[in-house]
Amino acid sequence: MFRRFSTALTLAAAGWLATAAPAPAETASCTAFKEAMVRNATDLKPEFIRPVVVSRGTGAGLDQFDLVSQARIDGVLRCRGETFVSFEAKITLPADTTLLSRFEKVQEAALISALRWPTARALAKVRTMTSDAAEYLRGSIERGDVSVAGKVEEHEPDYVELGLIWTNSDRTFIVLVGS
Repeated sequence: MFRRFSTALTLAAAGWLATAAPAPAETASCTAFKEAMVRNATDLKPEFIRPVVVSRGTGAGLDQFDLVSQARIDGVLRCRGETFVSFEAKITLPADTTLLSRFEKVQEAALISALRWPTARALAKVRTMTSDAAEYLRGSIERGDVSVAGKVEEHEPDYVELGLIWTNSDRTFIVLVGS
């Protein structure tokens, strides 16, 4: 009887732990992300190319693809096999309104492509993060911080991390998936 009770208790605990620990986000595969970015940011004509990377130990097991577009936007897609790991887009300042608009479009397209979010949700998230980063940068400048920056982190369900970093010289947007 004790053995049956112990087995039942162990199975119940295992079931509880399985439901308590969130599963990683269901993101697009690496190939699906690249194809969706091309579809979702057509006016930028984005392409992903495999750069020559020489490193020692950093990023072991990750495949990297550089974003190439008709805008001054640098981007890096990192995958582990076909599993999406992260996407990072960056622009340098000064930037005109066209470049800023294109950067917003890349952020929106990245959220739609990686996380399969609807357009309205992705656009709302980008605009909220942009507004917050601008406010934090303004506050950092007013305080006279040593490192002047506006940084925003969003922790989404299922181990999805979003980041937007504004400085006086550049802006960076990051989508990171994993535990």
